[in-house]
Amino acid sequence: MNPVGSRSAQAQGLGLLAALLLCTTACTNEITATLKIDDKSFVPTSCRAGQLNGFAGVDLIDDAGQTLRLVQSPTNEPNAILLGDKAVEFGACGSFSVERQTSSVNDITNVMGEAKLECEAEGRKVSGTVTFKNCH
Repeated sequence: MNPVGSRSAQAQGLGLLAALLLCTTACTNEITATLKIDDKSFVPTSCRAGQLNGFAGVDLIDDAGQTLRLVQSPTNEPNAILLGDKAVEFGACGSFSVERQTSSVNDITNVMGEAKLECEAEGRKVSGTVTFKNCH
C-alpha cells in the first residue's frame, strides 16, 4: 500500500465532501413569503434567477406551477408580472431589491433579495412581502 497515494485519495474525498456540503447549503432556495394573489395565499416553494430568461430579477413558483415574476427594470423600478394562461403585468408596484450572490449553478449566478408588493391590474391583485436567497 502506498501511504502517499492513500493521503491523496483521502484529500480528494474530503474535497468532494466539502464541495457537496457547500452545494447543499449554498444551492438550496430559501424563501419566506406572506404573499396573496387575489386574496388567496401564494406560497412560493422554489425560485429561479431571471438570468435564465434574460432579465434582472426572479421567478417565484408555487407547488401548482403558478409563477410570479419580479423584474428589476434598467431604471431600478420594480415590476411584477403574474404568468399563466394570460400574463398580467402589474407594472411598478411596491418595492423590490435583488442582488447577485457569489455562488452559481450551471453558470447561472444565484440571486437574493426582497419585495414588498401592493399591486392591482386587470381585476387581479398581488400583495404582501417576500425574501429569497439562492435562486438560480
